[in-house]
Amino acid sequence: MANPFAGYDNIVCFLAPQDIGSTATTCPYVDLRNAQKAFFLLQFGAVTSTTVTDDWTITIEAATAEDGTEAAIAFRYRESGAVGANTWGAVTTAATTGFAVAPDEDDNKGYLIEVDPDELAANDYRYARVVLTDVDSEATLVAGFAFLEARYKQTTHISATASASA
Repeated sequence: MANPFAGYDNIVCFLAPQDIGSTATTCPYVDLRNAQKAFFLLQFGAVTSTTVTDDWTITIEAATAEDGTEAAIAFRYRESGAVGANTWGAVTTAATTGFAVAPDEDDNKGYLIEVDPDELAANDYRYARVVLTDVDSEATLVAGFAFLEARYKQTTHISATASASA
């Protein structure tokens, strides 16, 4: 019998639950060298602003080294329905410019972002990270996790945090 708590997915918290206010947030890189599949999950709480046009823009950056030059990349994502509804929108392709999260309209929603490690490796990228950019929000509650399906299954994961996987 398999241990359901060990599993084969490496889960990395890259953004602890917090109010990032109107601060642009560049999350740490996740090393995708040993990943077969990679997903980032952003879970938002309240997203508030006095102006409804103060959207957050979510982009993904990739790099060859954790301290290397980053480049915005295209990706796919899904938006969740309301909390407790267990519904997800259609898979949507985002260009390198990312997608918007609107104040009030997108409160309490999750975004599952797919990044293809093989596609990144074909372009000499090894690392990926989430970047949240804002115009002028007031409060933005958010947390972020990476879910990595290991290329080679094992009970002890090879570290996927950039600083520990050089």
